[in-house]
Amino acid sequence: MHNREFSQAIAMLFKAAYTTFIQKSELEAVMKIYIIRHAEPDYPNNTITPPGHLEAQALATRLSGTKIDRIYHSPLGRAIHTMQYTADAMGIKPTLLPWTAELEGWNFQNPSGKTEVIWNADNSWIREQRPFPSSENWHQLPPYDNPAFHDKYEEIRLNSDRFFQENGYQREGGRYRIVEPNRDTIAVFCHLGFGLAWLSHLLELPLPMVWAGFWIAPSSVTTVVMEERAHGWAAPRCYGVGDVGHIYQAGLPLSRAGLVADNID
Repeated sequence: MHNREFSQAIAMLFKAAYTTFIQKSELEAVMKIYIIRHAEPDYPNNTITPPGHLEAQALATRLSGTKIDRIYHSPLGRAIHTMQYTADAMGIKPTLLPWTAELEGWNFQNPSGKTEVIWNADNSWIREQRPFPSSENWHQLPPYDNPAFHDKYEEIRLNSDRFFQENGYQREGGRYRIVEPNRDTIAVFCHLGFGLAWLSHLLELPLPMVWAGFWIAPSSVTTVVMEERAHGWAAPRCYGVGDVGHIYQAGLPLSRAGLVADNID
């Protein structure tokens, strides 16, 4: 099979799978959150690149065929310019959510002496360390033991819990009391470092292991569902991380912005 035929087959497969998922998911009485990373970034100009605009358009085409009740976005240009295509396509007035901005001040000095953002720490080095970090002690272990990291993560945690409380779910410990069941689908346009940090809190996973083990591509969609139980409690479950079906369906190349491994172009 030639490369073009293979790409077309993959696109058709993603389209069929995604259509099936949407038809199924729209029957479910759940609150869903789409954590959406901005399209390919143009960092110096606080926007997205020309290929990023194509990604954002493809994403809008995909999402406009689904149920979305509300759209939130980071205050940064690259998230706003990605989001606007979907908001315009669906006729939804977006809402600014300041705490979803990309993480600032999360820098550390790697073993070679270079300063970089902490979520780009060498994952092979992180996984070598013993004991593995837990949700309770990750901020006590290097290179995450800068007190500012824990303070900033606490801000994410508090803002997230407040957001869920406003949507009918009161966090108590690691689970959520169902105050008022919510059936909205919410799209949040944000960023790589922040998006994975938020996911670690929602799923009660150690932050370093989430950063070391996952990457979400530009314009990708991560789906989190609030699964409710008859005993009055709910907990978030991730139904998919970094879905880029719209990229393949549109025949676009996948941006590798944010990947730092030595064998990545």
